[in-house]
This record gives sequence, C-alpha cells and structure tokens, in this order.
Amino acid sequence: MIDKLSRRTFLKTGLAATAAVIVGPGLAGAVDHPLFEKTSIKSLELPNRAVRSSTWSGVGDEKGYVTDRALKFYGELAEGDIGLILTGYQYIMTNGQGLPYMVGNYDDKQAEGLKKLADTVHAKGGRIAAQLVHCLAKSNPKLFFKESDELWGPSAVPYAEGDQVPREMTRQDITRVVEAHASAAARSRKCGFDGIQLHGAHGMGLNQFLSPAWNKRGDMYGGSLQNRYRLVGEVLEAIRGAVGKDFPVMFKLSAQDFVGNGLELPESIEIAKRLAGDGIDAIQVSVTCPNSSPDKHCAKRMIVKAGEEAYLADFAQSIKESVKVPVMVVGGIRSMPVIDELLKDKRADYISISRPFIREPHLIKRWKAGATAQAKCISCNRCFETGMQGLGISCYWERKAREEKSKAA
Repeated sequence: MIDKLSRRTFLKTGLAATAAVIVGPGLAGAVDHPLFEKTSIKSLELPNRAVRSSTWSGVGDEKGYVTDRALKFYGELAEGDIGLILTGYQYIMTNGQGLPYMVGNYDDKQAEGLKKLADTVHAKGGRIAAQLVHCLAKSNPKLFFKESDELWGPSAVPYAEGDQVPREMTRQDITRVVEAHASAAARSRKCGFDGIQLHGAHGMGLNQFLSPAWNKRGDMYGGSLQNRYRLVGEVLEAIRGAVGKDFPVMFKLSAQDFVGNGLELPESIEIAKRLAGDGIDAIQVSVTCPNSSPDKHCAKRMIVKAGEEAYLADFAQSIKESVKVPVMVVGGIRSMPVIDELLKDKRADYISISRPFIREPHLIKRWKAGATAQAKCISCNRCFETGMQGLGISCYWERKAREEKSKAA
C-alpha cells in the first residue's frame, strides 16, 4: 500500500474527500454505524470498535502507585462507552520509567491499587487492558529512586543525540526484562485487567531491540531481523506461560521509525507476521518516535481539517493486509465519516483515539446518541502540561473555559 499511495496523495483523496461531509448535531443511523458493532479479541467481548489508545496520563505517584486521580480519570473514560481502554504505559522495572507520575506495574505491593483501577472501570461498564513497557534507553535516570538502578539499552547508543549513553545490557539483564514482563502480565490478570498490550513503538524498549537504529549488538539479540526479534519472542513466550492461552495479549508496533537506520515498513510487516505466528491477539499500528522530525511525529499537532485526519491509515492497512489478526489504526482520527471509511474499506478492525478523549471522555457515547459532530479536540498537546505537574493530563481549553466561567460567576 505504501509504495502505491503516498501520504500526501492519501490525504488529498479517499478519506479526505469522505471526511469533508462531516455534519453537525446529528447523523441518521448512528447506532448502525460499523463503529458500534460488537466484536471480540480472544476471550474479551467488546461492545464496539472504539479503543482508547494508550497515553501517558500523569496519574501515578512518585513511585508509580495508583492514586485517586487515576481512579477518577479512568472511571470517567469508562462512563463514555469506549469499547476498550488501554492504560497509559505502566513501567515494569524501576529503571524503566520515562516520564514522571507514570503508573508502575513492577511490584506486588502495587496490586491493591491496580485492582482498584480495574474494578473502577468494570463497575462503570468498561473494559481495560494494561499497557506494559520498559523504556530502556528512553528511561529518565532522574526519576530512578533505587540507588542500584542503571540506564540500560540494547547497545551503548543514546536514545537521542545528547542523551545519556546507556549501558549495553548483558544476557542476565535481558532475562530480567523478560521475567519482569511476565510478572507484570500475571499481576495484571490477577488484578482483573481484561488484557495487556506490549509497547513496541515510539522508541520504547522493545522498539529499540527491534530497530537497527538502537540495536547494534553482535550477539544472538542483534544483527538480523530474526535476532532483533528474539527478545520480543522470549517476552511473548514468558507471558503466555504466565497468563495462559485465553488472556488477550496485544502489541503496539512501529510501522516505520522515521529516524536514521530505523525500521522501515517491509521489516515491520515481517515483524507483524512473526507476532501473528507467536499468537498475538491484536496489533496496534503506529510509527516514529518523538525524536523524529516534526512532520513525522506520531502525535501530530493542530488537526483541525478533515483532510488532516487518519494520517497513519495507510500503514495500518499495509499491516492488516499481511496478517490475519485484528489491527488497530491510530493517528488523528476525529470524525465519523473518516471512521466509516476506515472500517467499511477494511483498512483496520479497530479505531484508536486518545487526545479527543482527554477533552471529551464521553465522545463515543455522544456519537452513539446521534450527535456526530467532529471531536472538539484540536490536538494542541497542551493537555500534557498538568500531567507534568502531577495533576494528571487535562484539556487546556476545557480548563480555560472553567476558569472563565468561574470569573464570570
């Protein structure tokens, strides 16, 4: 698909043209829209095809324990009729945290809070899967709180120019990461989560092992694609042994890194095939990492026109055409006509949305009720400001509106 249709052409035709017919307050037959079809991923039954894509939410405490902010944040999402909520990434080892106030999943002492989180979502009718991550070279040593913690990487290659150079991981380190994934997956199931997703995109740890941009190893974990995939294969095998065959295990894949010597689509298609062969239950397709050029960034800003939506749909379609597992598309999706085109043309099986849910956590419920105007989110990315303050992410424009209303009262 990619070699036949450029992103620019894609945006000028097809979805862009369809999206131009966005209507205002209502659209007849909204509940008959393919978005609202019931489906299942392995043993998990879903009421619709909407997925809340994982986003760092800044709702943990300094050591990654679940807070009341987290319960409120995810509880409100659950009230919005989203088919599946993917949590913000949860770090599985104390040296794997990339941003402050991440929720952790590295110790059984965290189980009580994690269970409360899953129970809160279920009590409001939602379904939730935990996204698991070790950020490796992308981790922030300033956030480490154990003296013995070190910055690790597949190789002694910094995540980005100017970053601290990580220590190349030993075989023992790799084993610890594999075991930590399995422990976090088992903990997630025990705490009541409906599934897990492994973060293998955006320059996170598994992405680093898969990508020749960061993986310069000369042993069985580096070099060929088979070797670079080895850690992922070992992680999946360990997780299956820990959670069983019926528990949904998903993967977030970088279709293209857009960094020097990074993953390109043909290799990512082969990775997707290997994931399918290893029993993955769904693949969410993303691209790039935050240190790529702004025009290639996976969380593009200021999406206000219909033609700017669904900028990763061609990548998702390329992966979907190559595997027989459900594929989730992500990337600036904001309107029902675009979603209609994506699903009816079988470009993807699930629609992943994130930033619009920060402004409108009940967006799916609104659309289902027939108020199908485009999502209010303009993708300014100012929602992350309060997250960095430990207050949890929140829409800047909604905050501003509340402040103005308060002043006027």
